[in-house]
Amino acid sequence: MKKKNMLLGLASILALLAVVFFTGAGASEDNDLVNDTIILVDSAGRTVQIPYPVESVVVLWSNPARELRALGVVDRIVGMDQSTKDEVDMGKLPELADAPVVGTQEEPNFEKIAQLKPDVVIALSAGYPPEPAEIEKKLEPFGIPVVGLDFYRTEVWFEEIEKLGKMMGREAEARDYSDYFAGYYEEINDTLAVIPDAEKKTVYFEGAKKYQTYGGAGYGSGIPNMIRYSGGKDLYPEREELAFEINPEDVAKRNPDVIFKGTPLGWQEVNDTQFKSLRDEIMSRPELANTSAVKNGQVYVISFDVAGGAGKKFGPVFLAKALYPEKFQDLDPMTFYQEYLETFQGLKNQGVYMYP
Repeated sequence: MKKKNMLLGLASILALLAVVFFTGAGASEDNDLVNDTIILVDSAGRTVQIPYPVESVVVLWSNPARELRALGVVDRIVGMDQSTKDEVDMGKLPELADAPVVGTQEEPNFEKIAQLKPDVVIALSAGYPPEPAEIEKKLEPFGIPVVGLDFYRTEVWFEEIEKLGKMMGREAEARDYSDYFAGYYEEINDTLAVIPDAEKKTVYFEGAKKYQTYGGAGYGSGIPNMIRYSGGKDLYPEREELAFEINPEDVAKRNPDVIFKGTPLGWQEVNDTQFKSLRDEIMSRPELANTSAVKNGQVYVISFDVAGGAGKKFGPVFLAKALYPEKFQDLDPMTFYQEYLETFQGLKNQGVYMYP
């Protein structure tokens, strides 16, 4: 796989990676540890002082659990929320089978977290209450800091991985991990650079619920930015809500070139039967019959494993291939994902992630 320019442009990604928000640790060769702590600015814009390196973590949703495993430190997780436990039960995070559950992301059990005495709690940065400042206030009597990192927003993912590597003392592993994604993103960016904006395809991304889509193009759900990074144009760029319902006639009027149907199916699927049924249902909707997407057969069902949550970092590869197959003939999203599972997650490839 040849290496090309990153999706934000290699120069801008390097600039992001160069913005190292710490004063107390990081590169040990600089001998700049201050009382064995590191100070960083998290994705919520908060300045947080935490132990260095972090040896014990409570995660309040599954995204950081996967990224910690990619860096080889999943064993440092001492507590998790229920959504992470759900991933454990599905066989995605078997190492955490004995880790205690500390409530949900929406309603953490602060007493249980305090009993575990973690070095740090990792929470979502914004938009999904309670936000980090709120959680930290509850844990302040116990001296437990909270860091807000998302790992679902394509535009800051590389920066967040570097921060996580710094926190955990796994800087080299974080660089290797980022470089793996950079190679694929570079290929996409070079190809997209020669497509005039007027020729880029419009995309309607439907959630699991019929006629529900996503907003918050600059932040929010992360779906609109994933579409842009894939070379597409979001059908509702003006909407800011995380998710919202839309009028079917309005979708038809806006006439998307490509339709993606998101589904929680994926990891445990043994065949593509349910994916095909979901696609057939969209193809048969009379209100969408005259859209370019349906007329040209540009309707795809895609698993949230590769286009939702932490899976959004895979989205640009899967979506770009579907949007411009003639320009990405050598791009193989499934090889990309299989390599990721085996190399960074220690899992064997299984399931169905996109149809057709």
